Amino acid sequence: MADHDTNVRPYASIERRSKTKPPAREVTLLLNELRGVPHDTPSLLESLALRDIGWRLVVVYCRISNDRHRRDGHGVQDQAKHCTRIAAQHRMIVVHRYVDNDRSASKLGVKRPEFDAMLEALKLGTTTAGFPIDGVVCVSDDRLYRDVHTYQQFLKCFTEHPARVYADGVGSYDLYSEEAARRGLLGAVAARAESKKQAHRATLSHRARAERGEPVAVRRPFGWNADLVTLHPGESEVVRRGVQSFLEGKTLTAVTQDFVASGFTSTLGNPWQRQTVKQILRNPRICGYRKLNGTLILGTDGKPVVGQWQPIVSPAEWQLAAESLERKRHPGGWQRNGAASGEGTTYLLTGLARCGRPLTGGQQCGASLHGCPTSDSYLYRCRTALDGGCGRISRQGPAVDDLIARYALAALDRQVMLDVRSAIPWPDAQRLETATYHKAALQEQWYAAEISDSEYFSQLRQSETEIKRLVNEQQAWFIRNRPGAHRHTDAQARWDGLSVIEKRGILFAVLESVIILPGTKGSHRFEPSTVIPVWRTQPTTSVV
Repeated sequence: MADHDTNVRPYASIERRSKTKPPAREVTLLLNELRGVPHDTPSLLESLALRDIGWRLVVVYCRISNDRHRRDGHGVQDQAKHCTRIAAQHRMIVVHRYVDNDRSASKLGVKRPEFDAMLEALKLGTTTAGFPIDGVVCVSDDRLYRDVHTYQQFLKCFTEHPARVYADGVGSYDLYSEEAARRGLLGAVAARAESKKQAHRATLSHRARAERGEPVAVRRPFGWNADLVTLHPGESEVVRRGVQSFLEGKTLTAVTQDFVASGFTSTLGNPWQRQTVKQILRNPRICGYRKLNGTLILGTDGKPVVGQWQPIVSPAEWQLAAESLERKRHPGGWQRNGAASGEGTTYLLTGLARCGRPLTGGQQCGASLHGCPTSDSYLYRCRTALDGGCGRISRQGPAVDDLIARYALAALDRQVMLDVRSAIPWPDAQRLETATYHKAALQEQWYAAEISDSEYFSQLRQSETEIKRLVNEQQAWFIRNRPGAHRHTDAQARWDGLSVIEKRGILFAVLESVIILPGTKGSHRFEPSTVIPVWRTQPTTSVV
């Protein structure tokens, strides 16, 4: 590649500097610093004293839908600063911040862990640090909710306790009034409608530009200059040689090594991995075509629309390469024989097991371990450097699976989540059900203005006291009457009867990851101490 090094490297290095993003570790540290109790918050005793003279103790919620461009957490950081200013204007003290970065509030299936944690705290009435919650501060309603269901969830948890206040960039509001409820409901409906309109407009715009053959990219694609149209002389030659080598019989690994040897990095400045090279070879852009939602864009004549950018290879070459790559794909990854399999994930800890080998600088590798079949069993192995790992860690799969299953069952057993109860029912179950029903009926009467505020809160306090007493008695009764050694046996039998998919669902609910550390050098014995489970916040309902 020496014939173009003097012309290309300055351009490439300048572009990478202009697109430099902070490492993921720095973003994680920033988010961890933003979350929880702010560093300048008074102590609990000082906050309670200020509360007694009229200050309110509030929690803050910050969210940004898309942090994928800069990936530096600047959006939620700016929101946190603005919320602090809002709180100061209303004689409020921020005692906890909940931050969801890069999380949509309108897309289905997107989990917002910090939002859910805030709802739990609102229901309990206190933060995890013990601060009472007198209200919520947010820069705008649409950071909290963008649909009616989420709004109703928030409002229900918010009004679990009396006299709270909500404040945003416009002002403070009483969410207990009927007018505020209508305002919030209408705002949620409007936000949902606007989200749908934006999505529809974006879809139509993408389709129209694709049919016109206009180049569209969030960042410069590898092989083209910044104008997205003209070819980058060095990078385009790397892609061209990669396609030709692959069609001549080279493996994807060998082609990836050629990309590495070229001296170029990806347009984000990252080292080459097999998955990245595979995406380039499968992308119809390299031959002048374009896909939208996985389908080639066709013109009125039924032929693929030719884009306005310069192609790197011919359509025939791209089609042969893409078809070859498709034949070697299957839902669980790559197979040696290239045959497809419809069974999906086979291994229990795929997606959870991660490499804990220390790297230079003290950081862990952190790459995902994948299952590798052996002649009589299977291993969990760190991915190679071309796949983003170190390739230096492997561990016996069955031994790791059995150990993690025992850890999970023990944790679930300690939290009374296996739902293994004595055959004798708790004698006061009907009283607890009646007390819970009475509380709900009391709230309905209050919402319908059938009883006064003073009467409602007086009865509510008595009702909640009775429910709490009965719940404590129920838990103590279950502890006194819990089964003996047969309890774990029963749980193990039920676990063994679950499918791999069901087991994985339980493990993903209670585990953040499983870290596999290096073992003793030269030893072939399984060392349980090198398998470290990282737990999530434990659920409170039965999962087995």
